[in-house]
Amino acid sequence: MAALSDAVSDEPASPVLVTSAGLGDRQAEAALIRRFAKAVRTFARRRLKTADAVDEFAQEVFLRFVQALRSGAVAEPERVGGFVLGICRNVARERARLAERRSLLWEQFGDGLAALEPEPELARYQLAQLEDCLTQIAQRSREVLRHTYVDGDSATEIAARLAMTESNVRVIRHRALELLRTCMSTKVFWDQGAS
Repeated sequence: MAALSDAVSDEPASPVLVTSAGLGDRQAEAALIRRFAKAVRTFARRRLKTADAVDEFAQEVFLRFVQALRSGAVAEPERVGGFVLGICRNVARERARLAERRSLLWEQFGDGLAALEPEPELARYQLAQLEDCLTQIAQRSREVLRHTYVDGDSATEIAARLAMTESNVRVIRHRALELLRTCMSTKVFWDQGAS
């Protein structure tokens, strides 16, 4: 665990710096992120192939780290390097589980999907309308829907990721789906001439 902090600096992260960050000091947060950035990216590069994937991984780790700092979850400031390493491991495990789940689904249903005929014109039109409807709802609502239906996250996982309560996640998801249903059932101007 010390190796993560050692990869960034010769001296461990100051417990005072961690405590200051936990009290909302944005400069302390930034200093901690700078201190661990190289180590987190090294961790990611060992597992991921592209620079974009490494950037996305590091961003996810530091979002969770800042959330933990602000919520007071870093109980031992002198061991913050181990805490960051734990977040890295958790994010890596979650990504591996997601990749495995997708692989299993592709094995089960891939042949059927590959055999499908090109999508009919109506499906292309509905997809375009859905994309348009998605742009009309709030960013947070889109995030909740993406984490639910694309990533397969539970309400608990989404609540932790987006720093909200589980009930708030459910309310946002319900309202977003209602807005999408309403939007999808409304004829748009380019459809009016086709009926």
